[in-house]
Amino acid sequence: MLTEEQEKRIINLYKVYYDDIKPLTVYVERKYHKFPKGLLKEYRDIYDHLSRCYSENATNDLIEENIGKAEHHYERIRLDIYRYVCDYKKRVFVKWKRKYSKYDLQSIADGKFWESVLTLEDDGERKFFEGRDWEAKEINVACDYLKESFKIYDQIMCIIDENREKIIKAKFKYRKVTIFSQIVGFLIGVLASVVASWIWICLLKM
Repeated sequence: MLTEEQEKRIINLYKVYYDDIKPLTVYVERKYHKFPKGLLKEYRDIYDHLSRCYSENATNDLIEENIGKAEHHYERIRLDIYRYVCDYKKRVFVKWKRKYSKYDLQSIADGKFWESVLTLEDDGERKFFEGRDWEAKEINVACDYLKESFKIYDQIMCIIDENREKIIKAKFKYRKVTIFSQIVGFLIGVLASVVASWIWICLLKM
């Protein structure tokens, strides 16, 4: 039979699941369009251990052992789910950066916009790698760093949304310059052909 303290630990596992793990699991499943197999195994192991706590033959030592193992699996799930979220949000930003960095984003807000984006990107990367370094030492600390990392990427995307109109203007400006350059290049090419033809005709008449 479970003690009051053991019941509290199990209840806390469910609380962690509903407050933190479940929303992010749904997020990952929606963004990746699939449920990661690694997480599915962790979930199965958790409830396998918890079910043993309610066995008729469960001793106090057995209950303690299985609650401890279930708690460890929850930590692994948090770590894995945070990595998935970090990976997705980082890839979204990198894709955006690759698409828009060719435009004159440095002119937005006197350069402060692009400077803020790049500074936050560095912070997000640093937090991510600090989290990875802590994985083998302390999972909770690793999770805290990973959570900070994907929140930074959220902050980057918020700044991008706030400056969307200015970014679109920079995009159109780039297109106008590109079209103008193409037209000038075409005209120069035509002019060069005409001049070359005229010179060739003159040489033939000599």
